[in-house]
Amino acid sequence: MPLHRVGKNKHNFANDYDYFRKKYLNSDLRFLNSSYLCKVHTKISHSGIIESVADGCVKVRILQASACGACKVAGHCHAADSKVKIVDVFCSDATNYKTGEDVTVWATGDVANKALRLGFVMPFLLLLGVLVVVLYLTDNEALAALAALGSLLPYYFLLWLRRDSIREQISFHLEK
Repeated sequence: MPLHRVGKNKHNFANDYDYFRKKYLNSDLRFLNSSYLCKVHTKISHSGIIESVADGCVKVRILQASACGACKVAGHCHAADSKVKIVDVFCSDATNYKTGEDVTVWATGDVANKALRLGFVMPFLLLLGVLVVVLYLTDNEALAALAALGSLLPYYFLLWLRRDSIREQISFHLEK
């Protein structure tokens, strides 16, 4: 049989798409529309145990497990990893919480996106931009690499100086 079809037997990919959408997705594919994604406010949450409560700050220990952490054979394959993290949650009603209490720490997807932008995207763009500019100006790869790495020092120092205002913008919430 030839690789291409002609006439009535010609393959129609639009029909395949409609068939796939109706059979498997059973939706109107709103999730592919970026404007719809921007309007969805996801809630990222982890359960944890309160470690300490002091001065409006609740320290919560959460266990962050990988995707295969819930697998039955994860203990045998050594691919599963989990990390214990202490999260500082600043709240006005910190006195309502007690050490050892089970809580849920949550943040919105917008908060997570902002944290990712500040912690990873912006430094990467700064590193890449400085690398390209210094390499273009000096044609010295070693100097460009050192300048790019050195540009991260003032960036993270500025983040450290603005930590209080960033803490207000990027905050976690507690639920019992």
